[in-house]
Amino acid sequence: MYRIYLLVAVIPVTVHLLRGTAGSICIPDILLVISAFWMAISLIVNHGISAQWEFAGILLIETLVPYFIARVMIRDFKSFQVFVWWFFAVVVTLLPFALVENLTGRKIILDLFRGVFSVYNSVDQGQRLGLNRAQVSMPHPILFGVFCAPALALSWYVLGSSDAPFRKILRPFSVVLAVFSSLSSGAFLAVLVQLFLISWDELLNKVKKRWVIFAVVFGVTYVFIELASNRNAFQIIASELTFSRSSGYNRILIFNHSIDDILGNPIFGIGFAEWTRPSWLRGSVDNFWLIVALRYGLVSFLLLIATFLTMLFRACRSQLSERSSQARTGYLISMIGIGLAAFTVHIWEATYCLFMFLLGSGVWIGNSDNIQLDQSEIASDISTRRKVRYTRFPRQH
Repeated sequence: MYRIYLLVAVIPVTVHLLRGTAGSICIPDILLVISAFWMAISLIVNHGISAQWEFAGILLIETLVPYFIARVMIRDFKSFQVFVWWFFAVVVTLLPFALVENLTGRKIILDLFRGVFSVYNSVDQGQRLGLNRAQVSMPHPILFGVFCAPALALSWYVLGSSDAPFRKILRPFSVVLAVFSSLSSGAFLAVLVQLFLISWDELLNKVKKRWVIFAVVFGVTYVFIELASNRNAFQIIASELTFSRSSGYNRILIFNHSIDDILGNPIFGIGFAEWTRPSWLRGSVDNFWLIVALRYGLVSFLLLIATFLTMLFRACRSQLSERSSQARTGYLISMIGIGLAAFTVHIWEATYCLFMFLLGSGVWIGNSDNIQLDQSEIASDISTRRKVRYTRFPRQH
């Protein structure tokens, strides 16, 4: 159903872009468009246009259309807040179904629509911590967890800034519970990263250079791990931050064996060909960034990483009002969380579309025209506060 929506949305989104409704074209737009077309071209180079034109076409649509839908529809803080509200509402709506599935194993949503539509196959990977893994409406429990995870920081900063402490904590707690129901270590890594960054921001709220301090501490810690351990940082994360040691070690093996194919095919990758590995190692790759480099080449990987990092950099350097600045912090933390989690999980279908939508939803933060609008909003807020102050406390003669 989401693909039908994307296909229908192509025309109006294109019209809005040509009219300039989404604002001026920026560097992330260009980088993502080039990356998407390079991925499609890579498939055609590796397999021929007759064999992969359909997948190449849907790959272009799932990459570009969600991104530009967000570019067109999210232009300021208010529209961004509306998106976050709906995103959080979807997560909370799916939460009861996830909890029932944890306890009973029943996939209520898939079973409900199985007789009406073609739905995903039920995935049964056994229990973890005595619970069934919640798949809910996704192709895999991992995707359900990754789908819900970005709502954590967004709900904390965008929806609950002026709420009482209990209500402010209740929303992120609901998101954490939804992510935990997937029992996916990769998805929960995104939650742990966000919780750590939120805690750092709240505890050092009065320290102006707190993020500079964090960058220095992180850099020193990373160098220390690399020098003091016989494993690199990726191997430590993959092996320690998992529910299963075997799955963590399997991720390390996948990286070590696939890197040869990536370096041997840096321009267009290997497409859907079998990558070099021992016969006993399974073929799936639990690393989104790695599979982009493996399938489509280092060029597509570098372009996509550049899009991601450029988006974060543009957001960091913007001068915004207080509430827009809070939204920026939530956006950056949620994107860092899902970006790091993508090193331990693969992202595809609807969750991939959400990732692209999230990329596009933050462009307004770094756009110069929106900064001017935000500055006028600041002036309006100051003027309003002055009027209220003079009304409440008239000058005494």
